[in-house]
Amino acid sequence: MTDHAVSRRSFATTAARLGTMGLGAAAAGLGPSSQGHAAVTSLPTDPVEQLHAMVKMMGTRAEDRVVWKTKGKIFAIMPDDVVLMYGMRGSESTWWRQIDDTTYVRYNSTMSFFTDPKTDEIIDTYTSPFNGETVTLPVSYIRHKEGEYFTPMGTYYGSMKKAFPEHYKEEPLHMDWTLDGDVIRRQEGDNFPPIIPQPSMEYASMFSWASEVFDPDLDRASGVSSGWNIMAGSRTPYKELGIPPGSVNWHFDAVKLDDVEQLDADYLERARAHSDRFDVSPELDEGPSFFERILALRGVTAN
Repeated sequence: MTDHAVSRRSFATTAARLGTMGLGAAAAGLGPSSQGHAAVTSLPTDPVEQLHAMVKMMGTRAEDRVVWKTKGKIFAIMPDDVVLMYGMRGSESTWWRQIDDTTYVRYNSTMSFFTDPKTDEIIDTYTSPFNGETVTLPVSYIRHKEGEYFTPMGTYYGSMKKAFPEHYKEEPLHMDWTLDGDVIRRQEGDNFPPIIPQPSMEYASMFSWASEVFDPDLDRASGVSSGWNIMAGSRTPYKELGIPPGSVNWHFDAVKLDDVEQLDADYLERARAHSDRFDVSPELDEGPSFFERILALRGVTAN
């Protein structure tokens, strides 16, 4: 059975079940396996087994596109205040492929539009409450043509691992995850390399059904996630908005969809109008990769 088997289930039902994953999950539990298999009672410690589980939670073990629907709020973290500025609606598309028994690669593309935090309508400009400046909010569109590799010894982009070997040391995968009933809760952070203005860090929690993650007949598991991304106020457009010496926090959540067409109709229309590559894997893009361009701009050479 392929990962599309999940699509035959009601998306609304899955989302509703995943919505129950809160602080009470550990106490109440979620009952036996939803797939009719023996209930999962423990999580594996073997790095290879953890790798396969992580890939099913994040994406798929099949060669296919996986789409996450994202939504968030962007806050200014000032020395004496926290201010909600605007929101965002977006998606993350990842095209997955298994290289061998212990290696996967995904080609990642994200596109986000900024929104009025009250009406959720897409906006193109924002007027700063700090200095009165009005700035254009460009579409946040990032594509990774070189692919991100997932192995039992680490996760990395090739160009970044070559440029910053100390930042991407090989060590056995050891996931920070917890099993409560049929719910897997996984936490992961990413302290970005020094080419990104600091402070910069992303931390997220991901939730999936253990009965799906460890079902050998499924290539993928349902999922939701939530987290935050701290960005330096010195980055554009935040410096133009008068945020330094403060920083910015993107709070986000996401749900793993069965199909790209489940994205909001107005978002899909804008996304496809913005780029004719929206439905195409970044692997097929031409020219240097996203990180290769950044490395060249910073004058960083790979070892």
